[in-house]
Formats: sequence, structure tokens, C-alpha cells
Amino acid sequence: MRKSLIQQHETCASLRNWAGRGFWAVIDQALFAGANFLVSILLARWLEPAAYGAFSLAYAIFLLLGTVHTGLWTEPMIVYGSGRFREDFAAYQQVLLRYHWRFGGAACLFFLVLHLGFWACGAREIALSFLGLSLAAPTVLYLWLVRRGAYVLLKPRLAALGGGLYLLLYLTQTFFFLRTNTLNTFTALLAMAVASLVSAESIRWRMNTETEQVMDAEKVYNLHWHYGRWALLAGIFSWVPGNIFYLILPAFHGFEAAARFKALMNLLMPILHVNGALGQLLVPGMVRALAQGKLRQFILASLAAFTAFAISYWFLLVTFGSHLLKWIYRDKYLETTDWICWLGLLPVLVATISTISSALRVIEKQKIVAQSYGLISVLTIILGIPLVLRYSLCGSALTLLLVNTLAVFYFYRKAVILNII
Repeated sequence: MRKSLIQQHETCASLRNWAGRGFWAVIDQALFAGANFLVSILLARWLEPAAYGAFSLAYAIFLLLGTVHTGLWTEPMIVYGSGRFREDFAAYQQVLLRYHWRFGGAACLFFLVLHLGFWACGAREIALSFLGLSLAAPTVLYLWLVRRGAYVLLKPRLAALGGGLYLLLYLTQTFFFLRTNTLNTFTALLAMAVASLVSAESIRWRMNTETEQVMDAEKVYNLHWHYGRWALLAGIFSWVPGNIFYLILPAFHGFEAAARFKALMNLLMPILHVNGALGQLLVPGMVRALAQGKLRQFILASLAAFTAFAISYWFLLVTFGSHLLKWIYRDKYLETTDWICWLGLLPVLVATISTISSALRVIEKQKIVAQSYGLISVLTIILGIPLVLRYSLCGSALTLLLVNTLAVFYFYRKAVILNII
């Protein structure tokens, strides 16, 4: 009896700890994503649709580069930092940061070349976006890496404090540019670069990970490449369903079509970011659950929680979606109203896919994740190009729903075969 009470007490304490971490994870994501969301809304209201569409295309390309960084640095860090290098995380992180800045320098040069090329061709708006990204890409990716380091140490509160600073700096700069009539794609990204750098440094300072210990960089590189090559492919493939439309729509229907699609997707960002915040705790939590023989219970609980959040938000969109669209964008983008309710189902599907894919990564089946996302990418392109060509925005929305529905069934089948759910 006494042993049972002790076990119940330990279980309750564990649940409280995870609830607290989940709370700070949501706050962290709300602060970072909230700032980006508000600035995206300001740009949508402030800029002409063509300029906003150009910004959306450029940022989608940055996210593709971000999947490379995440696959080779951040995602392996979550697994190895939570396990193999848990006791030597400070030295491990220093190695990762050195590799990061080399990658950041290459990213800066890449976007500068794109800026010069588009400027020479007379495409001023997209050229300004790439110039801004040449500054923002290295610092934003640095922030991503440092933030996830706080999650590896199960200290999302530190990331949330950095998020508060990021929100303050980003919005202060943005409103300054807005009041001085200088807000454009370049200044918005410049503000992001400054806010990211200062916020990342504040998180690192609070993590107090300075150490004189030296780790074998080649060992880290080999481990990350062995794990990350499949995570890299999975990241690139997973980029396709959500971002390829920012490239296809301008090709067939102009930048204005991309702007309408981005305006619609903005309404889904709050719930996607909430699930993303909780998702950052998934892999470290699953690593520990696997060690305790409780992986299946953890996966099922995560699926239930994420799906409940997504369904609640869907009901909100069904009830108030058209009013939200009009309130946020004034008289712009009102023609997208009809697809709000349908696309509101997308976060429900994404929650299932992200949970199961996290579980597959934990049991080091990242090859399966890469193959799965590869199949999804192929289906997106095969279905998306003709549908977008014929139906524009409606074709993009329909493709997203079809592909993600098929992906849910595919990932669920893989999870059943591997006996993890």
C-alpha cells in the first residue's frame, strides 16, 4: 500500500513537472511566434499584395535553408544532447556553434548573391527581401539552435525569457519603422536579425554553459552526419507540402496569389506554433520515456493533447474565421474566406504526423521519416501543380488537405508495424 502511494506521488510530481515545462514551452513559442505573426500581419496590411507575395516567396526559401540547418545541427542535438552528451552538453554545444557560424556565413553569401541577381533584373521587392535575409538567416538560425539547447536541458523557462526579450526588441524596431514610413521587407528582416542575436545571447548567458572541456569535433561531426543525413532529407521533404505553393503560385498566377495564400495560412499559425512549442518537448520526453519503457503511453498521451488543441482551434475558425480575416486585414484578402473552415482541419492532421514522426526519430528510424516525407513531397508536386494551375488558391488548399490526410494514414501504419502505438 505504501509503495503504491509513493508511486502515485512520483507520478503526480512527474506530471506537474511536465505540465510546468509545457506551460513555459507554450509561453516561449507564443512570444517568439507572436512577434513574427504580428509583423507578418503588419506587412500584409502595409505592403501591396505583390510585395507581400515576394516576401513570402523569399521567406519560404529561407525556411528551406533552415531545414538543412535543423537536420544537421538542431535535430541531432536534441537526441544526442538528451542522451549521449547529456553530462557534457556545454562542450558539445560549443562544437555545434562553431559549425553553425560557418554555415551562417555561407547562408549570408548565398542570399547576397540572390539579392544582386534579382536587383540587376529589376525585381526590387524580392531583392530587398534577400538582402534582409543575408543578415537575418545566420542570427535566426543561431537563435533556433540556442533555444532548442534550452529544451534539451529541459529548461524552457530560459527560452521563454529570451522570447520576451525577442518580442520587445522585434516589435519596438518594427513599430519604429512603421511610424517613420520605412517598414518594408528589408527593415522587417533587419529587425528580426537584431532581435534574434540579442535574444540568443541572453539565453546562452542564462544557461551558463561555459566550459573549458574540449570535445572531439570530428566525433560530433560523424555522429551528426550519420543521424542528420536522413533528418536532412526528411526536413527538405517536409518543407515541400507547406512551402512549395509560394513558388508555384507566383509562377502561374503572380505574387498576388502567393500573398493571398500567405494571408490565409497566417490564421493557422497560432495553433501550429502552440503544437510546435509542445512538440519541442516531445523528443527529449520520448527519449526519457523510452529509457523507462513507457514510450507507447507517452505517444498516446501526446496525440490526445495535440489533437484536442487543434480541434478546439478548428471550432474557433469555423465560428469566427471570416470575422478574423476582415479584422486582421481590413478589406484585403477577403476572397479567401471560403477556405478558412476547411484549412482549419490542417493542424489536426499535422499534429498526428509530427507526433508519430518524433517517435520514429527517437527510435532512430529517421530513414523511415525521410522516406515518408519524400513520398508526401512527390504527391504534393504531382497533385499540386495541375490543381494550382487550374484553381490557383483553391488548388493549393485542396492539395494540402489531400496530401496531409494520406500522410496521417501512412505514418499511422508505420507506427503500428513498428509496434510503438
